[in-house]
Amino acid sequence: MNKLLALSFTVLALTGCSSDQTPEAPAASVAAPAVTFDMVGQVFYNEFIPCTAGPDFSEATVDEMVAEWRVSGIAGEILGAWGYAPASEDNRFDNGWWELQWTSKEAADRGWQQWAESDVAQAWSSKYENVMVCDAASRVSWDFNFPRDPYSFGDVDESGRFVSAFLPCQLNEGKTMDDLNVAIAAYNKFLDAIPVTENSFYSYGIYASNSDASEVDIYWGNFHSSLERMALADATWMANGGETKAQLEAVMACDKPDVHNAKLFYNPEDPDFS
Repeated sequence: MNKLLALSFTVLALTGCSSDQTPEAPAASVAAPAVTFDMVGQVFYNEFIPCTAGPDFSEATVDEMVAEWRVSGIAGEILGAWGYAPASEDNRFDNGWWELQWTSKEAADRGWQQWAESDVAQAWSSKYENVMVCDAASRVSWDFNFPRDPYSFGDVDESGRFVSAFLPCQLNEGKTMDDLNVAIAAYNKFLDAIPVTENSFYSYGIYASNSDASEVDIYWGNFHSSLERMALADATWMANGGETKAQLEAVMACDKPDVHNAKLFYNPEDPDFS
């Protein structure tokens, strides 16, 4: 159906199991088709693993590697997996990322333990270590939710490719997540007034810190069909955001985003996606 990576992708490959760590990392993800409107507002446990390309990296070898990963013992409670490659020289991190979405921290811990005990998984890690290596010990987790139907502006392209922008944000003094939720409700009303057109896919998600060591309260993740659509949406927001934009800025202050080319790697409703 789809190729799993452009050659420029510098993501992938879990190489073992380790206890969760706390270094700050960007986060994000659009939902796999398994996530529907009924799951909006539910909190998921999302992990990001920093990844770098090896000497044998190519589109073909990564395609082979990820396809084999999908049949190497994926835990049943993974709700999705995505890869991210830097699309800007201004990103805070120059590595790529593999994101895993779980039902809970307990499910993630069980999944990593199963992975560590799997001979098939360890053989896979060794086989592809020259293609892609991810630092499982440096993975970082966030509590993630979709405040809005992720497909209200249409589906992700059938290739599974999209682009992401992760904005690190701090709640303003005296503000809470409850205040942010009020502002998000206003943002959803703003989005309701925008017509849905062909190739207009847009979704967003909130990654809330679950670590006292994090210097970021939340990452706001914007997901678009292309960099061009992202630029157009950003310009429209700056010109027309008005009161809604002011309401969000009264609750939180956000720094410039990390921008990535992104790709769906695993959808539990379509495990043979490729």
